[in-house]
Amino acid sequence: MASNDISHTIPQARSHRDGQRLAVLLLAGTGTSRENLRGGRVVTVGDGLDIGRRPPTPERGTALAIPDRTVSGLHARVARLPEETDGFTITDLGSTNGTFVDGRRLTGPVALKPGALVFVGSAVMIFRMLSPAELAAIKEDAAHPFTPVATLSPTLAMVCTRLRLLAASQAEIFLLGETGVGKEVFARGIHAASGRSGPMVSINCAAIPRELVESELFGYEKGAHSTAQARKVGLIESAQGGTLFLDELGEMPIELQSKLLRFVQDRKFSPLGSNRVIDADVRIIAASSRAGASKGPNVQDALLGRLGAQPVQLPPLRERLEDLARLIDHFLGDAALVSFETEVFQALFLHSWPLNVRELQKTIVEAKILRQGTATIGFEHLPESIVALTASTPDEIYGDLPPQGPAPDDIVADAANTEPAKARRPPPTAEELTALLRHYHGNITYVARHLKRQYAVIWRCLQRYGIDASTFKPPGDRP
Repeated sequence: MASNDISHTIPQARSHRDGQRLAVLLLAGTGTSRENLRGGRVVTVGDGLDIGRRPPTPERGTALAIPDRTVSGLHARVARLPEETDGFTITDLGSTNGTFVDGRRLTGPVALKPGALVFVGSAVMIFRMLSPAELAAIKEDAAHPFTPVATLSPTLAMVCTRLRLLAASQAEIFLLGETGVGKEVFARGIHAASGRSGPMVSINCAAIPRELVESELFGYEKGAHSTAQARKVGLIESAQGGTLFLDELGEMPIELQSKLLRFVQDRKFSPLGSNRVIDADVRIIAASSRAGASKGPNVQDALLGRLGAQPVQLPPLRERLEDLARLIDHFLGDAALVSFETEVFQALFLHSWPLNVRELQKTIVEAKILRQGTATIGFEHLPESIVALTASTPDEIYGDLPPQGPAPDDIVADAANTEPAKARRPPPTAEELTALLRHYHGNITYVARHLKRQYAVIWRCLQRYGIDASTFKPPGDRP
């Protein structure tokens, strides 16, 4: 389980022109060790920030030390531009492994934009401009996580702050979010924070045949229909004193939504085939993945008004990448000695995660199985969708690895300071790969660096040629 501790470096810095927002780097984590994977650092940039394994503290700013072997002693620097521009740049300082912004290697100073992904060795950071409220929300969730994994995302942290307040009010809540964002996880957080003594009962309205939803919700008496051989307690009655979570409410038939509205209004219902009226102390939390549900016609306006004047929008994973490493750590569970190849760890952050946290969970659980006891997760353990993304665009994501000298003093255009995409080169031959694998004792990363190609490209070539890199490893290192 990931630790929920979050350390902060908040120096006194010049106030920004708007007097409100602070420039920060959110250290999501590093992939080279399980402990560092958890990340969880919020570092204010101030007027300048040196980043490295052992960076000196500059006179005009602060320093961020990242105890990771892939990070150079003095790796990169974030600098604040003059007051009139109110912007920030990042420069690689001749590091061994390079500095990347949004997947592209720096060759000079580049402007940092809010939301930019910064790769320093195996460490991943996100640059944000945070308001005091957002920073306070992150601290609050660190101290009292709303879900099993504390969030570093300012957007999600603000959502969690709102949900804490709503949870205590006992009011109905309507959650809106894409498939796989974890709506039920947040519903359980609301239930836990509400202090209600009864259970939380869930129903997926899209997974139950439309004709059965009513009987599942309200139950029925014996003889209510041809298959009613005995009385059935409905989910509402089962949730007595607790919470009923209605997932995919937009898939519920409109006529049944009218019956649900009546129950929400007076907390009374009758099972099918009965005149008996039951009072129920049940709180309703509803959710939908359909954007139209916030406006209708998927959910009746009257019901939507009862469930919350404004749906609570849960951000997709691609908008809260600060949490990616901590979620990975959570899904690894009690697996020991797990690390990631640097390129693999970066690829996970560059993936768009169309199926959100659910897709990430499946990816990590499968990788944990496929690694077969080896300490490091590589591209061979990831789904084809992630491997194909990186392998199909050689030199566009990570760029070649030319010698990197000291960065120039002058700020120049961003396009000139990142490695441009190169013309597609022919793949290495099987003979070349075999010779290099023998030389590097089966280490695919070293082969990729020697050829100045992405790890995924080399791995795909090995798959195509039927070459097993493990056969070139020393006997004690073979799986």
